[in-house]
Amino acid sequence: MNYDDFENEVYGNNTSQMTYEKLEKLVASKVLGSIGWMIVGLTITGIVGFITVYSLLTGSLSFQTIQSIYVPATIIELVLVFAFTAISFKAKAGTLRFVFILYSALNGFTLSILGIIYTEGSLIFAFIGTLVLFIVLGLYGYFTKEDLSKYGTILKVGLIALIIMSLINMFMASDQLMWISSILGVIVFIVFIAYDINRIKNSIISYAVYEDASILERIEIIGALRLYLDFINLFIYILRIIGRRRR
Repeated sequence: MNYDDFENEVYGNNTSQMTYEKLEKLVASKVLGSIGWMIVGLTITGIVGFITVYSLLTGSLSFQTIQSIYVPATIIELVLVFAFTAISFKAKAGTLRFVFILYSALNGFTLSILGIIYTEGSLIFAFIGTLVLFIVLGLYGYFTKEDLSKYGTILKVGLIALIIMSLINMFMASDQLMWISSILGVIVFIVFIAYDINRIKNSIISYAVYEDASILERIEIIGALRLYLDFINLFIYILRIIGRRRR
């Protein structure tokens, strides 16, 4: 549902007290809320990752310790994502926020390996590049009149292709395939940013008619996780392309 559809729903059928101006403010606040929670998640990830890398480099934490808990942490991450998806429209928003924060912290630990592999400059440039692309595509996704949901199938196909290529390259260890998958990954998650911002906006418009604050809060944190994953994945693929490894 877009703004025009909402206007017909409200003023044509008189089913809600929500005004057009109130809707615009609500949509803006909830989309910014999703972005705000995404920033919280990224901050937690960055802090945990920095502490882990610093501990490794200073010797206060051994590689053996990291290795012993890396696989369990990764498995717990996957469980949290699936659990979040399963309970997303059933659990309270507070529960979803807790799961999101826990996932962000664990992701900081598992992604700390990037701080060991790549130089500080590479990490900074990749982050800046990701941030710029996120802002540009986020603005497009928010302000465009086009319903971007029609690209969902294409994006899913691209995501499946990325997973298959990654699995194949685990055995082939091909630099060429790594480059191809990285470029495809950048393209896919650039589009995903606009797509997810647009989806959050349209979801809020659709449920605004019912003026149910609990549903809107859940949409906000669900959107935060989607944007968080978009940002992280885009950052990783950009880093794979431009990153310089430590010697």
